[in-house]
Amino acid sequence: MISSRVGAALALACSILAVGLSVVAFMSTIRDEKVKPGRFVQTRVNSDYVGDPIFFPVDDFYIGADATGDFHAYYVYPPGFYGHMRGCKLVWDTNAVIDTLKGTQGPGLYIDPCGGARFNRDGELIAGPADRGLDFFGTEPGVEGVIVDTRTLYCGKSIVVEPTFTPTITPTGTVTPTPTNTPFPVAGRPTETPSPTSTPTETSTITPTATPTIPSPTPTPEGAKCDRVTGSSKQR
Repeated sequence: MISSRVGAALALACSILAVGLSVVAFMSTIRDEKVKPGRFVQTRVNSDYVGDPIFFPVDDFYIGADATGDFHAYYVYPPGFYGHMRGCKLVWDTNAVIDTLKGTQGPGLYIDPCGGARFNRDGELIAGPADRGLDFFGTEPGVEGVIVDTRTLYCGKSIVVEPTFTPTITPTGTVTPTPTNTPFPVAGRPTETPSPTSTPTETSTITPTATPTIPSPTPTPEGAKCDRVTGSSKQR
């Protein structure tokens, strides 16, 4: 009788201990994810790879070489309104081409299917609505290919809008004197020529002024740490 009670007590204690260890392990996992999200990803993409960017869906990035051959790992969510908060992911279109003020871009562009923004291989915003160029993860060469560090997200290159000035110039104005009291000839009297009464000359000159447009908000510096959910800068 006593042995059965002891056995039941030991079994209950073991069950409680197992549940406690499970809870501790779960909370430890949550804490680690909040402190250090992401991981090192061995892509096995060699430095001589020249094809289209490769999508890594588990870690949310594309990796590919830019125009100079340097590798970049771009975050799959575009920066701005149509980003992570609304679940819009970039797609790579091999045949996409677009004409811009800098010339023809493509073939091959990153496309935001929700907002319509276009980004080139270098991650630069070339058309459409977005806050800046593509955000990215750090990369480094490895023995078995490029390694991507997804623990930290960095902000892409911002679009800087220089303030413009529109000069407003008022030309100089002159008032011509107007004589008054014109003499009227009278018989038997000499004609008198009185001094004209006139309005003095007035010259008004307004110095040209420039009215600046309101500049855009301070852009997010390129390379600042970005929050991967909101897309805002975390630099302090």
